[in-house]
Amino acid sequence: MNKRGAIELSFGMIFSIIIMIAIIGVAVYAITSFLQIGKTSQISLFHQKFQNTVDEIWSSSITNKIVSFSLPSSIELICFGSLIGTNYNPLYERKFKEFVKYSNLHEQRNTNRFLYPIDTAKNFAYSKTEKIDVTELTGSFDCFEINSGNVKIRFEKNEFDSSVKIKHE
Repeated sequence: MNKRGAIELSFGMIFSIIIMIAIIGVAVYAITSFLQIGKTSQISLFHQKFQNTVDEIWSSSITNKIVSFSLPSSIELICFGSLIGTNYNPLYERKFKEFVKYSNLHEQRNTNRFLYPIDTAKNFAYSKTEKIDVTELTGSFDCFEINSGNVKIRFEKNEFDSSVKIKHE
């Protein structure tokens, strides 16, 4: 009997197709992993540049300047302040409560800079910046919005200040 339209695939052909699908899957996984490493390194570089900027301004006598920092576009906010207490900018109440909810006591006591969303920032969501003063911000916890991967922050230090003040632009 003559079979029309029947496709005969050998075991070798089926095995080859399975291997190609597996190779494509591994390639996609590798590419996404490399992209995640890029975002993580960009956040790490931001932390270094931020602390270096604060150190530079702290060592000068009088400074009042706006500095632009770049972060991955998946980061929405950078926040400053204390998670202990209830004095925060009302615009960021939900974010404040989320930071408190997902932090441990050590993070609440020893950090003053936060990246939101927490799950995107991962290990960099909570960090400490030395030599800063956030009392000029609204409440003891306030945030800066990140637009297109950039955030502008005003740094100010007068001659007899012991720390660098952070303010909105």
